[in-house]
Parts: sequence; C-alpha cells; structure tokens
Amino acid sequence: QDLATLGRNYAIDTCQERNPIHRVATQLASEVSLLCFDEFQVTDICDALMLSQLFSVLFSRGTVVVATSNRPPSTLYEGGLNRS
Repeated sequence: QDLATLGRNYAIDTCQERNPIHRVATQLASEVSLLCFDEFQVTDICDALMLSQLFSVLFSRGTVVVATSNRPPSTLYEGGLNRS
C-alpha cells in the first residue's frame, strides 16, 4: 500500500538494527559458539539470500557453523545458476 500511495518517494529501510535477520543472527551468536545442521539443503534462491545474511552475521561474530549433507559434493549445486 505504501508503494501505491507514495510512488517514487517510497523508501526501503536498510538499517541493520531493524533488519530481522540481522537481529536474530546477533542474538543467536550471543547464545551459541557452534551451530550444527544435519542433512542441510537449500533449494530456493530466496532462502539462500536470507541464509547469506544470517551466516554473514554469525561468521563476523565468531560463530562456527557445521552442516552435513547426504549428497556427494559434486552434486550439491546440480543444475544451479551461474555454475562454473
């Protein structure tokens, strides 16, 4: 509705302190030093973008993240975009 009302004057708040992913990651990093995911798999680009933000904050605060997968490494990004 704001975009329809304000048109080009609409602004997106990019302040990290109000970013919910940043806030959750900061709180999580204050509570844990090691985070483990078993059989971790991301198949949606939107999920990957959110996880990128989450992991960036966790890593910057010294949290270690360990993830396992039942897929061989050569097939983890099978058919993905920008594969080189």
